[in-house]
Amino acid sequence: MDSKSTKKLPSYIGGVFAVITGLFFIFFPEVSSGVIGLLFGVVLFVAGLAEVIGYIISIKQFREENYGKAAGAEIVLVYSIAIMVIGVVFIIKREFVLQLLATIVGIFFIIDGIVKLRQEIFLFRKKDMYSFVLLGLAIALIIAGIALLINPFDGTRNIIVFSGVCFILSGLESIFLCMMKRNEKKTRKG
Repeated sequence: MDSKSTKKLPSYIGGVFAVITGLFFIFFPEVSSGVIGLLFGVVLFVAGLAEVIGYIISIKQFREENYGKAAGAEIVLVYSIAIMVIGVVFIIKREFVLQLLATIVGIFFIIDGIVKLRQEIFLFRKKDMYSFVLLGLAIALIIAGIALLINPFDGTRNIIVFSGVCFILSGLESIFLCMMKRNEKKTRKG
């Protein structure tokens, strides 16, 4: 495998992973809702705990090496404890994560759609079927993101299913974009 094809591999993997995640969200929304809240909580708690351990180790090293106080270490400690507390809240109140998720996912899909729309505009010179599909998917992502921000739905099931659809759109967009770039390079060589 050469370096050029290796660079494209993460885009394909990311696109396929987004499609699989979207399908999981659509077909198993109840399982997804519990997993999402728990996962966010555990990740934040572990990250905070790692930072607290890092703080303790750095303070101990500074004392042993006679450097005095670690500049800004107290801020890291406060930040770490705050992350741990947020993690515990997310573990206990999983539905809060889902309310927050609608906003985060909405913003993510708007940004993702805008970035991909920008790429489509630059690649739209060919005006073939791929270009129109990519342009349509980018616009659909932006609309989906705006819809999530304007109306984040009342039920967590709807948020998860809608997020699943958005993930599928984003994944297909990434896969089509990689295919289009590959086809464009082949036509230039030939």
